[in-house]
Amino acid sequence: MPEVTQLIEQEHRQVEALFERFKESRDSDVLTKLCDELDAHAAAEEEAFYPVVRDDVPSGKKLVNESKDEHGDARQLIGRIRRTSDPDHLVELVNELEQAVNHHVVDEEEEMLPLARRTLGEDRLVAVGSA
Repeated sequence: MPEVTQLIEQEHRQVEALFERFKESRDSDVLTKLCDELDAHAAAEEEAFYPVVRDDVPSGKKLVNESKDEHGDARQLIGRIRRTSDPDHLVELVNELEQAVNHHVVDEEEEMLPLARRTLGEDRLVAVGSA
């Protein structure tokens, strides 16, 4: 079983690919899958990974609070996307969501995930990944 930080990075790459697929196709099924994947990813991080980071990683509480705020922003955009029928406005919202997600990914991959790797150790990261 891969450790949790590897799983998170894999999911980030999958979401990036879905953004690209949507930009190329404007396919509503791709957009639905993208929104569903982002919702599931955020929920899994908040349930399994963030509590461990908050409690056991230096600066963890601050990092988790920032990440949860970013998830909240993304969820608001996803809600607006799901309610939008205007194609031009939809593209604008998806672009805004992509920028927000890219910012979040950079924050996690440059700060939170490396700190978790250094602090928690592989066995603990694998255990969290299996959760």
